[in-house]
Formats: sequence, C-alpha cells, structure tokens
Amino acid sequence: MREPVLACGGVEREVFSPARWLPGRHLRTFVPSLMAAPRPDGLDEILDVSVGEGSAVRVLLNHPAGAARGTLLLVHGLGGSADSPYVRRTACLALARGWVVARMNLRNCGGTEALARTLYNGGQWNDVGRVLEDLDAAALPRPIAAAGFSLGGNLVLLFAGRAAEGSAADAVAGVNPPVDLDACCHALERPSNFPYQVHFSRLLCGQIRRVRSVRPLPGPEATFWRVRTVRRFDRFFTAPDAGYRSAEAYYAASSAGPHLTSVRVPALILSAADDPFVPVETFAPYRSAPGARLSFAHPAKGGHLGYWQSHEPRFWAGKAVLDFFEDVLRF
Repeated sequence: MREPVLACGGVEREVFSPARWLPGRHLRTFVPSLMAAPRPDGLDEILDVSVGEGSAVRVLLNHPAGAARGTLLLVHGLGGSADSPYVRRTACLALARGWVVARMNLRNCGGTEALARTLYNGGQWNDVGRVLEDLDAAALPRPIAAAGFSLGGNLVLLFAGRAAEGSAADAVAGVNPPVDLDACCHALERPSNFPYQVHFSRLLCGQIRRVRSVRPLPGPEATFWRVRTVRRFDRFFTAPDAGYRSAEAYYAASSAGPHLTSVRVPALILSAADDPFVPVETFAPYRSAPGARLSFAHPAKGGHLGYWQSHEPRFWAGKAVLDFFEDVLRF
C-alpha cells in the first residue's frame, strides 16, 4: 500500500533524493526547468473568470481519462504561466490519479494580456478565490484542492489565511512559497543569485512589453539594463500599478506569512532547505501556529522548484503534493 509522503501532522515518511548528477542548489534549480515537460492529453477547456475591475484570468481545464475523484487548481509562479514545466508535470501526474486539473494563468500571463486591466501581483488572493468559486459553481467533483508554486504558493496560502473558515478549497499547498516577500527579495540580491535576477528581470520586462502592445502602462522603458532586479521591477511597475507607495509596502501587504495562523484547512508548505532565494528560516515562526492546520516538508536538497529525481516521476514535488492531498482528504 502506498505510504503518503506526509501525514497531516507533518511527519515526513519519504525522503527526497535528488539525481546524483545534479550537485549544488543552482543546478538543482536551473536544470529541471530546461527539461521537456509533458502536456496534458487532449484539448484544453478554456474558462475565463471575472476577477473584477474589468479584468479576467484564464483557466485551462483538463479531465482524466476515467472517473474523476476531485478537482485540483494549480497556480504558477513569477514570470510563469499555466504552461510552466512544473505546472504541466504536476497536472499530468494528477490526471493519471483521477483529478480534474485547472491550470490558472495569473493576470496578463499565458498570452492573456488583453484580459486584464492591471498587472498580476503576489497579493491578489481574491483572484484565487474567484477561480475556486467558479470551479465549484461548474459542479466539478469535490474535494477541491489548490496548489501554488513559488509566488503562486504565496497566493494560495494567502487566500487560505484570509478566507479562513470561508475557504472554497478543502486543502491547499505551497511549493517554495515566498511567504516573506521582502526577505526573499533580499536573498535574491546576494551576488551568487545574480543569474536569477537576470532571468526574472528579462521575463518580467518581456511581459511589460507585451502588455504595452495592447494598452498603455506607466513606467520606464522595460529593459533589463533599466530594471536589473525584481525589487526595482516592483518599484517601477508592480507597486504603483496595485496602488502601493513602494515595493516594500507591497511586500508587507502581500506576504502570506502573517496570515498562516488563520489557515483552517489542511495546508502543506514544501520548500527545500537549499532553495537559493526562499530562505527556509522564513517558515520557522509559523511551525507551531496555534489552531492552524499546517504541515511542513523541508528536504535538504531540492533547489527552487527543482526536486528532480533519477526515476519516475521525475518531479518529486508534484507527487508529494498529491500524496498529501490524497492523505488528508481521504481520496
């Protein structure tokens, strides 16, 4: 009989062993993102969800080949989309295990620049709530679970904390979630993390240029040499677009950490101890949160959204999240 990776109390039962040919946190982060990821079988069913302010987000639905036993919402991270490799890998694993899968594009992501009047940011937890409500209204099978990756993990956990007993999700998970956005930006600013700044800045600047092709957007020229860091991007674009006076005010208002004590559904936080820019120490204040139903898994080696192992399924984190949901939801 399959042993769950985690019990609800957070006891780790399966140890992640990274592929031996991936030494170091940086290779364990970068290389898996370059690997080909499978696509869900069949055509994507498109669901556009109104999130207010004249904006909508696009959700891609996929159904399992056999009878569906539950519905899983997946939310991508910074600079990603519903087609990000880690989202697709988790979606394919979930479909094979009988889940209906909903892959959410955050505002302006995945070619949806014309659907939203504002940029996406890490504090738009209501968008997650609106999508979950629409999935429930569509009579998709319950239980409904939500898992977010990186910034998407912060959003899912922030939603669970802000919604508390009113959560439309029966369980949630965050994989490498930056629950302290300011601390994670400080970590990104270490000299050893400069390649990540280049990577994210180029992705984000590309998005701004695509948005400007369909509507005006204030701010400076969106080039790497003008932006250079995630914090400067948030200072120039994210914060003013969302009505914050500074990047730091945006981080303080949008970090999930202070709201984790209000989570009232089973929640998993999975984040490797060697994540280059999500310090494992940021989770320490919440490990003993009274009343919260939080489980934690901190493999020693996994990088940021890497978790690549030498055997199938290659993406261990996707399996870990599904095992957790199926354990706590008696799937």
